[in-house]
Amino acid sequence: MKTKFLIGFALLGLSLASAKSYEINVDSVTKAGDIQLQPGMYKVSVDGSKVKFTDENSGKSQETAATIESNGKSKYDNTAIKSQQESGVNTIREIDLGGTPTKINFSKHS
Repeated sequence: MKTKFLIGFALLGLSLASAKSYEINVDSVTKAGDIQLQPGMYKVSVDGSKVKFTDENSGKSQETAATIESNGKSKYDNTAIKSQQESGVNTIREIDLGGTPTKINFSKHS
């Protein structure tokens, strides 16, 4: 019985770890991959090559494709957005995920 409980607890822990999300703030209308984000706070989560943005106010989610990369070195101190203006639209090129060596790269998918 203890073994089943421990296995269940370990599986729960794995599912929670894979569901990690990161908060970002978007100040103006911004493009990320093939979606457009309105200003506001978002939770960002990764599932394979899909990135999910969930608006913290409305709870609505949008997904887009991206390349997930690891620098293989040190962890990023904070979650940070790298963006640039393209044709008058703010466009996210990369999101560094704080506490991990992982970044989300949108430039290869746009």
